[in-house]
Amino acid sequence: MQSPTSRHAALLLLRVTLAGLLFWWGLAKGLDLGVGARVSDKYYGGVFSIDLLLIVFGWAQVAAAALLAIGLFRAPLLLFQLVVNVFVAAAVWQSLIDPFWLWTGGEKPETVNALFYPSAIVAAGSFLLLSFRNMDSWALDRVIGAR
Repeated sequence: MQSPTSRHAALLLLRVTLAGLLFWWGLAKGLDLGVGARVSDKYYGGVFSIDLLLIVFGWAQVAAAALLAIGLFRAPLLLFQLVVNVFVAAAVWQSLIDPFWLWTGGEKPETVNALFYPSAIVAAGSFLLLSFRNMDSWALDRVIGAR
């Protein structure tokens, strides 16, 4: 599993799956399914509960995700993805350091916070993709640039 092919495949799979997460969350906002507003109200103090803002940002996420999945405009879009994912992880910081609410003070939340721990993994994967984008040879912008 140390071959260049396996490294390229691993980066491709990580890029496509992280783009998929960005796509599905963007689609939920863009289609105004109410998910974005509920998440904003619960975790961001309602700061992003403006319907038009959520819809526009959602469709921007969908477009960014589609381009990332095929590997176009990665330099700015991988940074965009990292910022979004770090912001999400920061919003659930208590779930990252105490997912079962064993020592965190205050009222225990009604949801299982362990489900938010992957936010840290997603942010780390986004950082990895940005850091290793020059090795992602199967991205379309690399293929086009190589010709």
